[in-house]
Amino acid sequence: MTPEPAPLPPPMDVSEVGPPRMGEGARLAGVFFSPSAAFADIARWPRWWVPVIISALLATVYLNAFTRRVGWESTIRQAMEQSPQIQQMPSQQREQTIRAAAGIYKYVGYVGGLFGVLSVFIVAVALLLLFDVMMGAQIGLKRYMAIVAYGFLPSIVSTILALVVLFLKNPEDFDLQNPLMFNLGAFLSSDASAWLKRLGSSLDLFSLWIIVLLAIGIAAASPKKMSFGKALAGVMIPWMLYVAVVTGLAGLRG
Repeated sequence: MTPEPAPLPPPMDVSEVGPPRMGEGARLAGVFFSPSAAFADIARWPRWWVPVIISALLATVYLNAFTRRVGWESTIRQAMEQSPQIQQMPSQQREQTIRAAAGIYKYVGYVGGLFGVLSVFIVAVALLLLFDVMMGAQIGLKRYMAIVAYGFLPSIVSTILALVVLFLKNPEDFDLQNPLMFNLGAFLSSDASAWLKRLGSSLDLFSLWIIVLLAIGIAAASPKKMSFGKALAGVMIPWMLYVAVVTGLAGLRG
């Protein structure tokens, strides 16, 4: 007797499969143009090394260009002129300190990208402690690393714009701490107090953009369906505490 054919499997429900996996180019573009969809994909397949490598390479190019075109001596001199302790040094000792610091900082361009990797890890751990340990979000370090890596993509835009300004502007007028006019600190007068300059530079368009992206990513990755508002508040509160601390330290030094 001819065996009966095996029954066909039931048709697959497309709604159970979910949307197709994004390519890397679609992810990178999606963070800027469709962040909700991009971070939903990042939450399903968390990988973080692509945006980190791009950011590290661009930071290395920018810092090396700054070293060649402007140099660190003028930047260090400007920073030290705002410190009363440095101003109390004898002039010869102060010049030696500035030259020594400039000699060290000229190598920053070659390792600048490593600071980006370290900052991604530090912020990811901070979010893990805040949202998973304290709020029970159950996202995990790997997903936080991916969320932070892609959430920091606006810094790539700011670096590109700063690189353009670096070559268009007179090197003597280029301010490494405020190369772009996207924060309140860039509009303060040169004789403003140190704490006010630090506070103004913290109120930056790109920083706020990154905070919003991090909140979108956390809300998308949370198995407990955390709301965007709750995620945004969770990111904003420690950021405001950080701004308060660095502003207070700047006031004490000034």
